[in-house]
Amino acid sequence: MRRSSSKSSQGDRGKHQGGSGDNAYEQPHTSHERQESRTRRDSENPAEQAAGTTPMARPMDFKIYVDQACKAAEEFVNIYYETMDKRRQALTRLYLDKATLVWNGNVVTGLEALTKFFDMLPSSEFQVNMLDCQPVHEQATQAQATVLVVTSGTVKFDGNRQHYFNQNFLLTAQSTADNIVWKIASDCFRFQDWESS
Repeated sequence: MRRSSSKSSQGDRGKHQGGSGDNAYEQPHTSHERQESRTRRDSENPAEQAAGTTPMARPMDFKIYVDQACKAAEEFVNIYYETMDKRRQALTRLYLDKATLVWNGNVVTGLEALTKFFDMLPSSEFQVNMLDCQPVHEQATQAQATVLVVTSGTVKFDGNRQHYFNQNFLLTAQSTADNIVWKIASDCFRFQDWESS
């Protein structure tokens, strides 16, 4: 995945951070620019790569709560699109067993159907131009740590012209024996220039 810019749900992150302006979400990143652990980067399981993300507790300071959501979102987005472009066979490991995908209005539910759907897609090259995120209030999720992630950018599928796209993810924190893994509960993808020639 190529990445040209990154934004957060709080608008002016420098102001939100107390005026420091020194926040990773303000600067564009590419996957090779991020200095991540080689162990996580080389993992065959993308869900394991995301496992290092600290789960969102329910801190008193809402700023910390939002910062945790943004960190989880950015790590997830880098993993998701890199897996989509380079290791498509592992993509469904990022989804819950009963996750739902709505792809340009077509509904796909469950891991088996998702695997078949992604296998049918041509190879891709995604470029994310915008990332937005926010934690979902615990009253709406029965105290389950949940993050709404919104991305937009361009995608070129092999044999097709480039499209602008928008994608929304609803992520939930799932506990395992060793750590917390963020999984996709709901995914909605749509081309933004479907009718254009």
